[in-house]
Amino acid sequence: MSGNSEYILDDYTLGETDEDIIVDTAEDVRLLSLSLARQARRSIDILTQDLDTALYNNRDFEQALFQLVRQHDKARVRILCYDSRPALANGHCLIRLAQNLTSSVAIHKPAREHEGERSAWLIADRRGLITRSNAVDDSYLATVNFNAAQTAAKLSDSFEEMWQHSTADSQVRRIYM
Repeated sequence: MSGNSEYILDDYTLGETDEDIIVDTAEDVRLLSLSLARQARRSIDILTQDLDTALYNNRDFEQALFQLVRQHDKARVRILCYDSRPALANGHCLIRLAQNLTSSVAIHKPAREHEGERSAWLIADRRGLITRSNAVDDSYLATVNFNAAQTAAKLSDSFEEMWQHSTADSQVRRIYM
């Protein structure tokens, strides 16, 4: 996909394009994540090891999530992050977004029972998804599909179960003085 990525992205529509796309670079995963976020109307759910700076710490992605929650009343962004400390130390934009939009954007830490999970996901509107089966070793090998309703619904259900047992990440809360 690398090379003409920006042009190819126009060919993929959330909720319509049912085609598995295999990518293996951070840039391709970043661009496809951005495309899904820009097209979402209800929700973005992210499971990540450490907020994946290469994918999510950029102005375009932050703006896409901001637009989602501002333009759609009931839209929400939920992020399950195993270790937010590196992102916090680097001033990650999604932490600032969660601090500023507390009713629409939340970052939680998964329960201990889910420790050891090596995968990472981004699910848009329970239809589009990006899955990386080994996100621990900085591998960006991913499968992307803009209309994988059944798979996205299963992962959404798993995410929901993990979310119910998670806790708000105390590392990212804004401290008022």
